[in-house]
Amino acid sequence: MAKKIKGMVAQFGTKGYGFITGDDGEKYFIHQKNIFNKSRLKVNTRVVFSAQNSEKGWVAMDVNLEKGDKAPSSESKSLSNGAVKGMFVILFIIQMIVVYKIFL
Repeated sequence: MAKKIKGMVAQFGTKGYGFITGDDGEKYFIHQKNIFNKSRLKVNTRVVFSAQNSEKGWVAMDVNLEKGDKAPSSESKSLSNGAVKGMFVILFIIQMIVVYKIFL
């Protein structure tokens, strides 16, 4: 039987698993494969998930960030596709100038 739970990430390691502390006080095991968008969770991030009971304890499934949750201030913002393409164009131009100066 699955139930919907809200909670906070208590720990999440580099190996792709950790624990969520639910608002109900329970600890839930979380694995990277059970995260909705396959992103890395950070400690103290609010999440919503379904919980399933297994023979080893509670497991968090379909983990997603809680709506209205603000990203931690230490988290950097991602670049848009246009910004990345622009940086590649600038890098290519600089490389062409260097090649021209050195080899021609």
